[in-house]
Amino acid sequence: MAQIHPFGSFPPAIVAGVFDGDVLTELPFEVQKLKQVHGTEIVEVSAVGEDVEGDALLTNTPGVRLLIKTADCIPLVLWDPSSGWIAAVHAGWRGLTADLVPKTIARMIEKGARTADLQIGIGPSLGVECAAFSEPSKEIPAQYHWAVQPDQHVDLWAILERQLREAGVNMGKVEWMRTCTACDPRWFSWRRDKTLARLGTFIEIRVL
Repeated sequence: MAQIHPFGSFPPAIVAGVFDGDVLTELPFEVQKLKQVHGTEIVEVSAVGEDVEGDALLTNTPGVRLLIKTADCIPLVLWDPSSGWIAAVHAGWRGLTADLVPKTIARMIEKGARTADLQIGIGPSLGVECAAFSEPSKEIPAQYHWAVQPDQHVDLWAILERQLREAGVNMGKVEWMRTCTACDPRWFSWRRDKTLARLGTFIEIRVL
């Protein structure tokens, strides 16, 4: 039976977590979703509507639940208490190495967010032990070649952590489910099973 795994570090005013069921076939709540394209497009929404194309969602509207679909890519949710904005980010390796996460944080700063105040939840994703690339020196941008391992694996988690630290994020406010989707059968994994199913990572400002 599908379950919701909440991020416990967020306050009661924010609902955030990971739904381990297949969000393509079942969802226990209404959400705003993306047509994810592994790019860097950031979309602002003020109401739940049709799927929009991009890889990050932003809102400051209570009751609008943002959702990211993944099966190995890194899903993040962010909340800034001072500005009231939230974000959900789909960071596949292409988007990650194209700096989608720093770009999303920069957009939130434009909205009045303070980087050091950001509360962040990160769901299950592909760990370094399973992140094998055929030609990482060509696939991964040169600025991130330091994350390429001798066995042609790439430490995507290390890239994300460096991005967060360089952006000024307080890592003590990051709740990271450091679980590899390909290693742990509780989670959907394209690398492991070539599945079309997707888990969902979500965030919402609760209507009080």
